[in-house]
Amino acid sequence: MADEIELKLSMTPAQLDKLRRHPFVRMIAQGRAKRKRLLGTYFDTEDFLLRDRRMALRLRENGQQRVQTLKVAPRSYAELASARGGLEVAAAQSVAAAQHLVEYETTTEAERPDPELVEDEMLRGFFRDERLAERLVPVFATDIDRRTLPLRMADAEIELALDLGEIRAEGRSQAVSEAELELLSGPPERLYELALMLSEQLPFRLEPLSKAARGYALFEQSEPAPSKGDKPALEPGMSAAEAFTLLAGSCLEHMRANEAAVLDGTDPEGVHQLRVAVRRLRALVALMKGVMSEEAEAFLKEELRWLQQSLGGARDWDVFILETLTPLAGRLPAEGALEGLRAAAEAAREEAYAEARAALRDVRYARLLLRLALWLEEGGWRPRLPVGTEDPAARPITELADALLARRAKALRKTARRRKGSHEAELHEVRIAAKKLRYAVEFFRGLYGAKAVKRLHGRLVALQDTLGTLNDAVVGHRLIDELESLGARDPRRAIEPYAAGLVIGWQAARIEADLARFASAWQGYREAKPFWGRG
Repeated sequence: MADEIELKLSMTPAQLDKLRRHPFVRMIAQGRAKRKRLLGTYFDTEDFLLRDRRMALRLRENGQQRVQTLKVAPRSYAELASARGGLEVAAAQSVAAAQHLVEYETTTEAERPDPELVEDEMLRGFFRDERLAERLVPVFATDIDRRTLPLRMADAEIELALDLGEIRAEGRSQAVSEAELELLSGPPERLYELALMLSEQLPFRLEPLSKAARGYALFEQSEPAPSKGDKPALEPGMSAAEAFTLLAGSCLEHMRANEAAVLDGTDPEGVHQLRVAVRRLRALVALMKGVMSEEAEAFLKEELRWLQQSLGGARDWDVFILETLTPLAGRLPAEGALEGLRAAAEAAREEAYAEARAALRDVRYARLLLRLALWLEEGGWRPRLPVGTEDPAARPITELADALLARRAKALRKTARRRKGSHEAELHEVRIAAKKLRYAVEFFRGLYGAKAVKRLHGRLVALQDTLGTLNDAVVGHRLIDELESLGARDPRRAIEPYAAGLVIGWQAARIEADLARFASAWQGYREAKPFWGRG
């Protein structure tokens, strides 16, 4: 058994060749590169029992040798161990930007996998209970030309693997062109440091999916599924540093889980969930900036703003088309002017999605992921303080939560009092302040009584909902202006003023309906007493 921790860098074949010849790589190389052809076949049951348990079982031909490999996600192993015999096995903390698996490898002469060769007794018992040996069938195959080079990075040993080849399933194939940085020994931070150094001269995208995950998707011809992510609950005994690491790590995993869906572009929920993850992380940084270094706070603030802006256009056009144009056209099916408006909006949406995909493929995004993962791994986001100075990140999170929640609640009250009427911009500010408090409540909910948290959280959600169409209208007016500007420059993209008027009128009516509920929603929020500051 061995822990497999690796970074996958998606690169073109030409970039792989440049990486092999990179001066720094040559400087830290511990020998000559070795080349081999790896032919792998992945097995599973017909109902994909292993895939659903986050496992991958492979037979690989490596020259004259055949190797059986089982890879298991640490969290899956912990869940399985707990379910079998009530054992409590702590799941290893996932390495935020890297892929982390537990690997069981053994040589074999058999042409089919043999679960009895797995050295872990608990796993063997699971396989016997599921009658796995007799149910396994080949699902997909890999054919990889691999060059490996051992590296020494300070106190870590790293294997660099340059992979060119393809994944094959059901007569279909998908090209593979990537570099793997696998940690053989030493701290995981060295993987991120090496990748950051390489990113200065070589563009790449961090590949979030294993070859196994890509193989299953190829076999099923499935589109990447959006993910709502996990929202871990803090525990009262945590320090502020432990709380930030857990929450920021969950936001990072949420972001990464939606990259493939955004790049695919067929499900609007992918962009939405990635933006939610970015907003949550931005809210967390703003909320806990008092325990962070100025460098870390400034870097994350700038880079996350860039990323959210890069994704914003795609999400805005999705909402405009799906939640304004579609119901409006359903209400007025005979209005031909709306067809031209929709065509123009669809074209703008495609351009916005191209911008979103470009951002995720930009090495700037890879650097953001690597830098944040490195900081979370080694605590580099914390301030460097003189000896004897109290570190705010070391304080119990329970000492900070009350003050931070109270600060967000005060900001919401102040914003609401500043409102003089029903002006869109003023109400939009109320919605943003309510959202920031909602995120803070979600971050700290594990520190308080569930019933009180649920009550106030529900009132905040209701408050936001009453202002949802207002936000759509604010954005919708801006998008109409953009389309009119595009039409002025290019007559082929011009929209009819009548269609724009229909949209604005439709949104105005929906705003009036929601504003009628706003006073009641605000009163409901005020009646939900704060659950913090009662100790």
